[in-house]
Amino acid sequence: MSLLGGPVGALLVALVLLLALVSWLLRDRRYPGPRLHGEDGIDRDELEEAEREVRELEPPPPSEDLPGDDWGPGAARPRPPVRL
Repeated sequence: MSLLGGPVGALLVALVLLLALVSWLLRDRRYPGPRLHGEDGIDRDELEEAEREVRELEPPPPSEDLPGDDWGPGAARPRPPVRL
């Protein structure tokens, strides 16, 4: 009779799997990862200035020639294919 073939073997395998899961969940996570490690290399002042410039931009004037403006029923042109 095999040790792993009976109910005792099934309980042992379940116990080992449960212990492995608990040890994996409680493992030490000291490694901060690549993005959280030291200087990120981003010039924050330049980034804030660029964001301010974008906020201050005027929206483009409405135009009839822009694609995608009106694709409802009765549109003169068929809707272009969409890239996924």
